[in-house]
Amino acid sequence: MLRFLAFTAFILCSSWLCANLSGNPADPALLEKGILSKISCVSFRLGFMGDWIYKQRFQEEFLITEEVHTKNRLSTYAGMATLNFIKRLDLYAYLGSSRMQVDEQIYSKRAFSWTLGSKLMFLKHKNLYFGADIKYFETNQKPKYFVIGGLPFNVVGEFRAKYFEAQGSLGMCYKYAMFAPYVNATYIYTHISNFPASVAVRFPDEAVIGTADLPPSLKARKFWGMALGFSLVDVAKAALAFEWRLFNQYAVNVNGELRF
Repeated sequence: MLRFLAFTAFILCSSWLCANLSGNPADPALLEKGILSKISCVSFRLGFMGDWIYKQRFQEEFLITEEVHTKNRLSTYAGMATLNFIKRLDLYAYLGSSRMQVDEQIYSKRAFSWTLGSKLMFLKHKNLYFGADIKYFETNQKPKYFVIGGLPFNVVGEFRAKYFEAQGSLGMCYKYAMFAPYVNATYIYTHISNFPASVAVRFPDEAVIGTADLPPSLKARKFWGMALGFSLVDVAKAALAFEWRLFNQYAVNVNGELRF
């Protein structure tokens, strides 16, 4: 009963409180055995994830004229490598590719993306886990074309949009048999830098060149959010997880890991 009340109170307190995969706060302790070894104070996990941010709102960072609001979409596919210490601390890296779309007007190619982070499971009481996570995510996007006035224009010359996130989260998980639901309260700072801010464009198959002016930098409109998810743990060696993020980013994530 006390566990249920604690879990309910946490959800009610954090429900008003997002980012690249937030993750299960109990991850460092969920997988107890490895494929190659059963007991070890240091272990290694490999996995794969798909992350889809289907809506995130941005605004111009330094207001010069009228305020500019945009909606951003970002899809990421990445491999995950995690080093675990004494089933308490995870140090991890994600390497993969991402693709960004802004306001149904800017479409980019898939480009390299990476994440570095750490997760600490700092308290455990029977099947109840509490953990904290910090991470940094970055990708440099190169748009393929812009849509201006309903018409596609190719980008001429070098143009990049640097997207990065810095995130911290605090959460709890309750594990029951193979099922481990969790909730995270999350703070995220997300930023997009466009360089150069004035981009040369041309209509396909024509030599006429014009320019498109963009805000030099954009930042997310909201910093606080939450993530709800659950992990399915099989034979204590593998895990499959699903996550939904809302308020700051509206996103879904699917990921799986094996412990060695």
